[in-house]
Amino acid sequence: MNKITRYHSIGAVVRNSLRMYDNHFKVTLPQNEAEQLFQESVELIEVETTSYCNRTCSFCPNSFIDRRSKKQSMPESVWQKILDDLQSINYSGSFVWARYSEPLSEPRIIERIREVRQAAPECRISINTNGDFLNPDYLNKLEEASLNRLFIDIYIPDEETYNLEVAKKYLKKFSERINRSYQVLNTSPEVLCKVDSLKLSIVAVVRNIASFKKIDMSDRGGLMQNARKASRTAPCYAPYKHLVIDWDGSVVVCCQVRSDSSNHANTVVGKIGVDGLSLIEAYIRLAEWRQSLRTYGAKKSPCATCNVSEYESTLLTRSLSRFLVNTKSPVIKASKSILHPLLKNKNRF
Repeated sequence: MNKITRYHSIGAVVRNSLRMYDNHFKVTLPQNEAEQLFQESVELIEVETTSYCNRTCSFCPNSFIDRRSKKQSMPESVWQKILDDLQSINYSGSFVWARYSEPLSEPRIIERIREVRQAAPECRISINTNGDFLNPDYLNKLEEASLNRLFIDIYIPDEETYNLEVAKKYLKKFSERINRSYQVLNTSPEVLCKVDSLKLSIVAVVRNIASFKKIDMSDRGGLMQNARKASRTAPCYAPYKHLVIDWDGSVVVCCQVRSDSSNHANTVVGKIGVDGLSLIEAYIRLAEWRQSLRTYGAKKSPCATCNVSEYESTLLTRSLSRFLVNTKSPVIKASKSILHPLLKNKNRF
């Protein structure tokens, strides 16, 4: 993805390594320790509550994995377990609808937003959408439902040459459809704008395959043959901070992979609600993945070719990483104790 600067790489390695604790790598924990680890680590829960997407974009695995022929909703037992757990742990991080489906295709989404807000009053709720189902009335309902952020991808045809004039044409067309004005914030590498709203943050970006390649599009765990194949050695901190849940309750190691691909079968650690599996227990099951991704070195499939958050590999970043991930070192333990106030969870948007 977008090139990460040297200073960003150093900062990310230091901060994320210092947030690692022995308990991150244990496959069983007492309930109170598991709850504490979840509350102090998880910044974002990403879900999809429907299987359906109306598009088959060339930069997405939905171009060859069928998500159009059926509209399947998250089982009620799974959804209720998510809500119950959000409430029981008093979740205050980010809760995002994204994944490989189109959230706004589901008529019940307004009700679901309200249910999350009731279960976790302090959390920040967001939706990532292609905007195809949006109209003025729908947007008003989203504003009234206590959503915090709406991130809209305005996709233009791949055959269109991506430039400022073309992007603004599609942006204008979209703004007229939803009857909202906007302000352009950035024009490179993609046109990004803020859409007017008094009640929530609405950001829209215009993109197609050409713009995605400019920002070094993800290979989605090796599934996308039209993306650059990296040789991953950088650490990955996603399974420390994120919990990702597919429409059927499957919990996977990160947002780049998907439970409906046989290539990613090894990334599924369980299903929420099956055999009583909770959000906290699912997070603990990611322990072995966290261990394998904690520092620099070759990664196993499907992480082996991942180019997302490719932190620079220099003598300094490698040395810092290997030193700081030693959770048993007295020096590291003392540093964590001193720096603890600076290492708290961040808002993801």
